[in-house]
Amino acid sequence: MDDDDELKPLSWPGAQRVIQRNATLLKAVVLVALVCISIVLSTSGIYLRSWELQFKIQELKDYILISNQPDSACNGNTDQEWSLGTIEQFRGCEARQREDFTRSDKEMYDRCIATHPYERKKFCQRGKEVRFYMFNITNPQDVVEGLTPRIIEVGRKIDGGPLIFYEDCKTFDTEFRAREVDFSEYCYYTYKFPSTEGADLGQEIITVNAGLMEAVGNSYGKADYIIPVVWGTEGIEKMNATTTTVEEYMRGQLLSFSWPNNFGADFLKEFSPDLANAWVKAKDNAKVLFEMVLDPQQTHCRINTKQYDRNQCISMANTLVIYSKLYYESFQTYNVPPYGLTYKQGAGLFVKAKIGDLLGYYSGHDDPISAYLFPKKVTWNAARSKTQVEVTAAMRAGYADSQNGILNPGPVGRSTLISNTIEDLGSYTKYTGRSYITEFDWQGCRPKGPDGSVVVPADGPYPPQCNGGDPLKVKGSRGHFVKPKVWSLQPGVEDSIEIFSKTLMRPVVYKSVEDVELPADSGDVVSVKRYELHEHGLKQARIAFNCESVYQSMASSGVLNRGSDCDELEGMFDLSAANNFIPFVWSLPHFYLVQAPDSTQHPRNNLVGLVTPTGPRYRNMVTVEQESGRIVESMMKEQISIRLYTDSRNYFFTKHKPVVIPLYWVHDTKNATAAELQLLSTIQNTFRGLNAGFIACVVCGGISLMAALFVGMLLYRDNSLQTVDEKRKKIQAELAAAIPPDEKEERDDEVDENADLM
Repeated sequence: MDDDDELKPLSWPGAQRVIQRNATLLKAVVLVALVCISIVLSTSGIYLRSWELQFKIQELKDYILISNQPDSACNGNTDQEWSLGTIEQFRGCEARQREDFTRSDKEMYDRCIATHPYERKKFCQRGKEVRFYMFNITNPQDVVEGLTPRIIEVGRKIDGGPLIFYEDCKTFDTEFRAREVDFSEYCYYTYKFPSTEGADLGQEIITVNAGLMEAVGNSYGKADYIIPVVWGTEGIEKMNATTTTVEEYMRGQLLSFSWPNNFGADFLKEFSPDLANAWVKAKDNAKVLFEMVLDPQQTHCRINTKQYDRNQCISMANTLVIYSKLYYESFQTYNVPPYGLTYKQGAGLFVKAKIGDLLGYYSGHDDPISAYLFPKKVTWNAARSKTQVEVTAAMRAGYADSQNGILNPGPVGRSTLISNTIEDLGSYTKYTGRSYITEFDWQGCRPKGPDGSVVVPADGPYPPQCNGGDPLKVKGSRGHFVKPKVWSLQPGVEDSIEIFSKTLMRPVVYKSVEDVELPADSGDVVSVKRYELHEHGLKQARIAFNCESVYQSMASSGVLNRGSDCDELEGMFDLSAANNFIPFVWSLPHFYLVQAPDSTQHPRNNLVGLVTPTGPRYRNMVTVEQESGRIVESMMKEQISIRLYTDSRNYFFTKHKPVVIPLYWVHDTKNATAAELQLLSTIQNTFRGLNAGFIACVVCGGISLMAALFVGMLLYRDNSLQTVDEKRKKIQAELAAAIPPDEKEERDDEVDENADLM
């Protein structure tokens, strides 16, 4: 290449500056473009995730919510396929969900078997299991004398395991509304091991006679005069009482030294059940006598139309007590019917009965004492099946009582459950017709007017003293769903949830304890959160107001009301108000989490045979899948005990301590199937997948932002170099202007010489 073809400098002035300026403009354009791309990508990721989230939330709603509207998800090959087909195919069908809500676990199980004949273990589950352990008193004769009860835990006869029943609850009168569902419910029980049912439920145990406790709890002053009322009148006939013997008994008490003529005949005429005397009115007459004696304001009584003074009336009541004891002790070493125990073993206070009768699975056991006031078989109603007709009749009776201001702890109407909104999903707003639970403070919440008129409506508003100024509102999960995590875009889940306890008739707070993973089908797992009932939840559930000792005498005088749980230790609850004043006491098994001021007051230290509860066997826990709010594992435990009534005015059983004796403890379990866990795992993976597009957009936006930062650094560098060059030229120009003309010419000559040498 010759010299003419060599590169030459640009011929026009300022060409280099133009090139630099264009390069700077190009870099600036690239910088703006990269920043805009970063903003667009980040914004797109946010909107993409939000759109996908709303779409997936709608899919989740189709699974967990039940609306009262039709939808296209019910379409099938036939008109009834949505009702009879597999649940997996019509899981989003609203009509199928409404129908399944009315079905019992047994009906759901039968339907599942029909649609999944070869994969029953994966898709089908029998339903809720209720496991019972009973407590047997081994030394009733010592307890009657005031010694410490000894108890043992009783289960199945073959291995001592729990007595397991299937609980199948079916709803009826169901009405789905825009947000809630109204329904009534009845439950029936089936023993899980039919081949050993006779041996297991036919076992006899010795326990407290709840019938007697009910009769005492509904008697004046909660004294035990019901026993001499029944056995005293019975003894008059069985012991062949004569006017001479009864007169000797009454005179021998030395309470009255003057008696009218024929007072012995008047006594027999009033209290003997003989056909020629009082007959069927004998017990009623005796009851009136004892209530008169227990009332210090009463000064006389009328016996066979004659008036007797107070001391004479007391003598007659004591004579009835004498005959009741004579009749009672006449059995000697024989069992007192129908209690299956001797009088030395406390027959009447205790009863030896079959487990099936006690639980209510069978008809119940007889108790002639309580049958006088409540003519029925005695059961604990723990596993008693009911029919729709029975529940409907009880609901109508309860509603009538409620409107008339009469305490009736049974159903007074339909329950209401939130079914079609994510917020508070699965929570009660009404329980058996109640918006507020007033049974545990009936006198404070629903007092009657001076003339006996009902002045407080069933649903309020209630007077300020009701439940200490804080009426107990019905709320809490039914046990199937809680508020899902996706109810909002906020991260995290609730640290606590509320479960409504049907036994306590109030919400109970469960606290979060751990995050775990449950195995699903095909090797997948489901991330769940486990909640447990702690001391804090038990304390919050207590109905405790005006509990200070200064209010105790005021409450006994009727000046004010105290909380029903004030006299119970923390961790224990008084259920008598909701059980016709049978002194039932609720706690966790073996009095777990019960706290006492000192060890001598702890109920476990007043019994022999209970172990110190530790470990998961005694803990109440539920496991929740957070995205859907579905309760996938439920382990609810409770123990029902009974407190022996004691009073200084008692006539019969007077030596026993006011101890709390456990009757049974129960463990309810219901778990999701493998197919349900697999579905929940898929839902979780879907929600996790929502972040993929978002993360990709954000990463690309971040890369664009880093590139923009790099271009910005180049622009800054070029601008800095240009600024330095301009400053250098400016300095040179200033220096050149400052040099004298002669020196400038010499310097120019030197420059020319140097150029020639070059």
